[in-house]
Amino acid sequence: MNEYMATFQAINEAIDQIGSDQSRSLDLKNSAKQIGESLQPCFEELRQSAARLQGLTQVCVTDLEGANDVWLSKPWISQAPRPEIWEQVGELSGCNFRIRHLGEQSQLEVVTKINEFWSKKATQLRNKWFFDDKKKEFKKSINVFEKDGLLKELRLDLEALNANFIEITQAGLKLIYQELEAITADTLHDCITRLDQRNKENWQARINSTESKVEQKFSNPTQDLPKGIRDFTEIYNEELNNFGKQSMLGVNVDSLEKFGEKFFPIMEDMIKALFTDLIQVALEAIEERMTFYNELLEKQERYQQETPEQREAEKAWIEQQHQQIQQVRQGIEAILA
Repeated sequence: MNEYMATFQAINEAIDQIGSDQSRSLDLKNSAKQIGESLQPCFEELRQSAARLQGLTQVCVTDLEGANDVWLSKPWISQAPRPEIWEQVGELSGCNFRIRHLGEQSQLEVVTKINEFWSKKATQLRNKWFFDDKKKEFKKSINVFEKDGLLKELRLDLEALNANFIEITQAGLKLIYQELEAITADTLHDCITRLDQRNKENWQARINSTESKVEQKFSNPTQDLPKGIRDFTEIYNEELNNFGKQSMLGVNVDSLEKFGEKFFPIMEDMIKALFTDLIQVALEAIEERMTFYNELLEKQERYQQETPEQREAEKAWIEQQHQQIQQVRQGIEAILA
């Protein structure tokens, strides 16, 4: 590219000489002037190409600096505390097992408590509104005036069911979050600082993203519901409205029981979806760290097997490529000057 620029400049100087030479014919001077004008787009194109090439070579320089950064990180990675890393891997594996087990156990406990709570409420409603104390038997139905009272109490009981669901679900999920919080991070932070800058930033961003997701999900799990799961308040309000419209003349005991039976399966599905979603988030956070440690140990093993001669040869190669790229850039800067 510099040779082309030198050639164009030589032609341009020759044109200037023709223009100032009184002995040259007018025809030649006019031809020289036209050639000079046609050369200007060539100069411009060469400069634009040089500018684009300058930007592309900067990427090469950045990559070579990254390669040098990797080379510099090798001794630090080789000296990473292997026993502590394996201890962390063991701790993460144990945490993985405990969270799976605890998740299944807590989910079952929450489902059982919700079932017991709602079954008790349903029995109390049936006894209160349909049991005839005088006759000591259940009535088949209640009239329209009693229906309004029943609907109001149903709403209160469904609100209580929702509050109970939130309380015991959050308590169960809190146990899983505490398992994650118990994982120490000192070794992780120490190992990340040993990486080259590019990998350091990449892994730090990945770890931070995973931790943020865990905090977001576990901070308010019953409001940040999984996809496809509707809010329970929305569901029971809709069902209550439909139930009230269907029972314009009163309510019989069978329709009340069928209405009540709708809600436990809905709750059970919500609980299962919540626990599945949050356990997955927790396990992903653990897997992310285990992937980091496994990659670090693999690098450490390779680096420890490298000889001093190999390392010096790598350093020489990186420096050689850097020098050659710098020479190209200096030539480009001459064109752009």
